[in-house]
Amino acid sequence: MFFKVKKKLRKLFYKGPTKSLYSLASKIKIKYYSRLSDEDFLAKNLKQNTGLDVNFKNPELLYEKVLWIKSNYRNPLMTECTDKYEVRKYIQDKGYDYILTDIIGVYEDFDDINFHDLPDKVFLKSTHASGINQIVEKNRTDLKMVRKIFKDAKKINYFYKSREWNYKNVKPRILVEPFLDMTQFNDYKFFVINGKVEYFAVVKDINDDKGNQNLKSKFNLYNLDFEKMQTYIKRERFDDSNFIFSKRLKEIMKIAEDLAEPFPFCRVDFLVSENDVKFGEITFFPNGGNMVLSKHEEEIYYGKKLDLSQISEKYIRK
Repeated sequence: MFFKVKKKLRKLFYKGPTKSLYSLASKIKIKYYSRLSDEDFLAKNLKQNTGLDVNFKNPELLYEKVLWIKSNYRNPLMTECTDKYEVRKYIQDKGYDYILTDIIGVYEDFDDINFHDLPDKVFLKSTHASGINQIVEKNRTDLKMVRKIFKDAKKINYFYKSREWNYKNVKPRILVEPFLDMTQFNDYKFFVINGKVEYFAVVKDINDDKGNQNLKSKFNLYNLDFEKMQTYIKRERFDDSNFIFSKRLKEIMKIAEDLAEPFPFCRVDFLVSENDVKFGEITFFPNGGNMVLSKHEEEIYYGKKLDLSQISEKYIRK
């Protein structure tokens, strides 16, 4: 019951003038939970967000195994792939520089950015955290407000908010990119288990008009036959009766598998328009590891596919 109330409160307060209250409550929670072990933190967080329990000693369901990985898996490459700037080198080394979004610059501090020299409309994002983005439009955007957002973000170590180890040592910087009209793009998210795409999502209405994640975005899951899955993740779905998949879908899927090959589980995202494909990000723990498929049998099915015994001992936390 509590997790349902929490979701409603988040939708109510995570916007406008009450957003600061939500942020304050989040900081209090982080401080209160700081004394917990990773497993206790993850179990409590899962319970609050989904109402479910987790078995760390003998994980069988997909979400249980993902949370086990979150608590125990320590591959240094995760840090590089989490950093929204450093991941570009990984993409280039794999031979996929052609899907990288152009960048205007990367900055240590907001005050280092000379907005007079930038194009009229740009996109700013933090390299070390999740969901800290802003569209800046010359002579229209409140730069004091944006400055505060990124100054506050610089103080955050996202690890302590989420216990995602891969964020712990990411250097806080600001990436400035050319503005992309996101109304022209859909977000394709490929869920890769032991190097193979097992299912994927298409997300419409990705961002709001300020460049932040749109809490009203619509999210469909598809199987490898490109059929809509009957299971879902408690996100609003869109009517896909007239939806046409990208003609490059199979190509993108292969890229996702190649990028995900070193990891037991991750999600690889791409922004896809009618004529273009851009790399989005590699996410190791969707919804902080709390993404649960609505059909229990699907959790069992995909949980069996995620073979934890294939993980090298050198990456397991001692």
